Amino acid sequence: MWTKIWKLHIPHRIRFFIWLIFHRRLLTNAEKVRRGLCSTPQCELCPGDMEDLQHLLRECPHAQYVWQVLSEAGACCVGIDADFPCWMQHNLDGSHVDPTWPTKFAITLWYIWKWRCAHSHNAIADIPTDIGEFLLFKFQEVLQALEKGSPDAGQPRSVLTEQWVCWEPPMGGWTVLNTDGAARGNLGPEGAGGVLRNDKGEWMTGFSEYLGHCSAMKAELKAVLRGLNIAKDMGVEKLWLRIDSRVLLDMLTTQKNRHPEYHFLVHSCKLLLDRTEWEVQITHCFRETNQVADILAHIGTTGSLGVRMYHDPPREIQDALYADRMGILWPRRIRN
Repeated sequence: MWTKIWKLHIPHRIRFFIWLIFHRRLLTNAEKVRRGLCSTPQCELCPGDMEDLQHLLRECPHAQYVWQVLSEAGACCVGIDADFPCWMQHNLDGSHVDPTWPTKFAITLWYIWKWRCAHSHNAIADIPTDIGEFLLFKFQEVLQALEKGSPDAGQPRSVLTEQWVCWEPPMGGWTVLNTDGAARGNLGPEGAGGVLRNDKGEWMTGFSEYLGHCSAMKAELKAVLRGLNIAKDMGVEKLWLRIDSRVLLDMLTTQKNRHPEYHFLVHSCKLLLDRTEWEVQITHCFRETNQVADILAHIGTTGSLGVRMYHDPPREIQDALYADRMGILWPRRIRN
């Protein structure tokens, strides 16, 4: 079975997730009771039914809704009358008119599990309002990423070269805003942080914010939104926003709504970016040159909900701030 799973055209973390399903190692409530980790096997979404694998991924009304939405979008399961193990195998074996269906099927199982966990941990805000649109986008995103990652003998392979990078002050009369998001531990709470500096690299203000449990992308977006609002309130007229996430940069600079679950935050950021009262440039920077914002974001992972403003640089960022001022170079491997 592992050989079949290994050959699936899916991301590694989803491949391991499928392995857990076939080996009945996924921590459903029924499995938790078997291991002595909880006292009731009932489904938290529809009390009265036992949450085993079949219920979680196929029979729970919440799972059925996901499959129904996909069916209405033209993405239908095969073997719908088969028992659960056969249903899994039929849909992962490629016996479908859509050759990419095994990938789409596995992605859907993964998100049904993630959304179940979001319900369990009171993180319902992480569940997209339009599940169908979200999944169709994810299908396209993952398939394109897998295609790019496939070796192609007809194309020259890119080469990693080492370059030296450093933090750069903005042009004369401009203010630079660096922001970042961070998490404390693998499943810990998220924080946001940012710093505003003038064209001489001098400190203007900084902030850190405790966000509780949310997605990493939501933390990045909230950091940008907080930083833009602070810059607006300070009367900044020329702002250079620098972020180390290319995905976030794409979200803020394209018109397509490719991430419906973050629509409100992206829209709020774009409203500020498009203000006529100021001129804004937004560019990507490497993590090595975003260390001050990163440290502030990690500070934000502790404490209570709310934002902390720093009119003077806190002690924790003094070394990183000095390195930026001095133009210290950092090695960075860049793909050509």
